[in-house]
Formats: sequence, C-alpha cells, structure tokens
Amino acid sequence: MEKEHGVCIVACETLKQELLAAMEKCGCDYPVTWIDAGKHTWPDKLRVSVQEAIDGIPPSLETVLLLFGFCGNAMVGIEARDHRLVMPKAADCIPLFIGSRKERDVYGTRTYFFTEGYLNSGGSAVTDASKIYERYGEEDGLYILKKMLGHYQDFAVVDTGVFDVGAARARVENFAEPLGIPVKLIPGSLRFIGALLAGGWRGDSFLVLEPGGKISFEDSLEAGKSQDFSGAAV
Repeated sequence: MEKEHGVCIVACETLKQELLAAMEKCGCDYPVTWIDAGKHTWPDKLRVSVQEAIDGIPPSLETVLLLFGFCGNAMVGIEARDHRLVMPKAADCIPLFIGSRKERDVYGTRTYFFTEGYLNSGGSAVTDASKIYERYGEEDGLYILKKMLGHYQDFAVVDTGVFDVGAARARVENFAEPLGIPVKLIPGSLRFIGALLAGGWRGDSFLVLEPGGKISFEDSLEAGKSQDFSGAAV
C-alpha cells in the first residue's frame, strides 16, 4: 500500500475496534481523533463535533479521512477549510461493517444491525430499551418498543472479526426475545475501511472534497445509491 503523506483520521468511536484492526493490517499509524458515538442521536451535535475536530487539525496534515456514513445528514454542511476531506459514500455506517453499500442492500430495510461497538455506543436500541423500561415499566415499555421496532423482521449481529460475537449475540438475543424478533449472525468485512486507508479513492465509493469545499445535500443523496464496490481486501 502506498501511504499518503500528511494524513489523519476523524472517526466515530462506534467503529473504533474495526478501524484499529484495519490500521494494524495495513501498517498505518495515522493519528486519529475519536468522536463520541452517542452524538449520533443528535445529528446537529455530531456535525458540530466533527467540524470542530477538523478545524483543530494543523495544516501539515493535509488530508483528513472521515470514518462516518452520512448518518442522518449529519455530515451535510461540513467544510473542508484548509484540508482535503475524504469519506465513504455511505448513507450510514453499516456498509463500513459489511464491506459495501451493495452488500448492505442484500439485507433490505427490515434488518436492524448490531456490532459490539454499536451496542456499547450509548445510542443503540438496546440502550434505548433500558431507558424505556426504566421510565415506563416492563409492560408499557415493551408495548412502546414493539411499536418502535415492530417493522423489523430480524436483528443481525455483524461479525467483523474483532470482537466476541457470541457475547454480543447473547446481549442482542436477550433484548430481542420479548419482542419476538429473531437474531442472526452475518459476516462482516473491513475492506471498505481498508480502501479508505489505502488511498487512490474511487469516485463511485468515496467523496473527495478539496480545500475550501463543503459537503452538500446532493452528496448525501449520492451516498445512498448502491455501488459495486471492489476496494482493497483487508
């Protein structure tokens, strides 16, 4: 892999285990600024946090890799300032766990995805459920959760190869059982993350924003389209 000079990463903590594994595999030692995963609950706050992180990066680090999906349009309005920004064209982070947008689309819109990072993020459905049960009690809480999640046909634990999938699956099954929603284990892949680290970013899979640019709503629409991604294997 030919490394880029003056590169750093701004990444969501939800992807921390996967990014560190991919960096080790690729031999990367780029500095990383981690953004609190709980900010996903509030896209406006997430946008502010990401922009503040970018603004704090010295000019010597010319290229900033953003390890996020568009996440409820949280990335729309982000400005490159004096840097070049590169981020995956992905509506959310799921393609980054699975390997591509095309592979994510195989599961349709009625599958809810989990990784250990997501379970520990503070903004997962499991965390929300605990708060709902605490506030409304078991019976009313379960009714609310069924209304919120009843359109999902299954829950999927994505095995990215970097955490104990048995333990993660047990946590999801404990949450899913009273909802009557089955849990399955599906394979993940770090190749999308690996391609972000590798450079040579393909326009159909990555948004490359030059200094002075700004991420637009049109960019988010493009990110929602399926891609036949064939990036570097990791």
